[in-house]
Amino acid sequence: MGVRTAGRYVPFGEDESSGCKWHEPPVDMLAGAPAWLPHDELWDYLSGNELGCVYWYENGAWASAPYPGTLNDDGLDCGLSRFTDRDDVLRTIADEDHGATSARDAEALLSHAEGYRLTPELLMSLTGDPDWRQRDRPAMTRALELARLNRP
Repeated sequence: MGVRTAGRYVPFGEDESSGCKWHEPPVDMLAGAPAWLPHDELWDYLSGNELGCVYWYENGAWASAPYPGTLNDDGLDCGLSRFTDRDDVLRTIADEDHGATSARDAEALLSHAEGYRLTPELLMSLTGDPDWRQRDRPAMTRALELARLNRP
């Protein structure tokens, strides 16, 4: 999950590997968080033990609450680790389970996304339907619009 506004980003989520949820003493995942974060939403997740990590980006830097030295894993790597290396991203895009996209089309798709030139038409032309699943084109278009990967 996450929120993105005007050069500010806040990825947050939960994975069972997160030590934040069960750490003693409890970790305040919102310590030092800026006011623009969706605090009400994050507190709802916290109160239901559904939040394992919160990061924010602004002014060119990433930050998070300070973690105690005894906390080894907040679960972030499980959800995002395959998106930190460009080659891993390309393998994920070209994976048959994610749309049977060719390596060439995966490269084009990622290049367009990185350059904020990925239109719904390009997305549909560069991805395919696996035999066992049909794409939800309206949902894909909405997700693309929300991600703002096409900026005029």
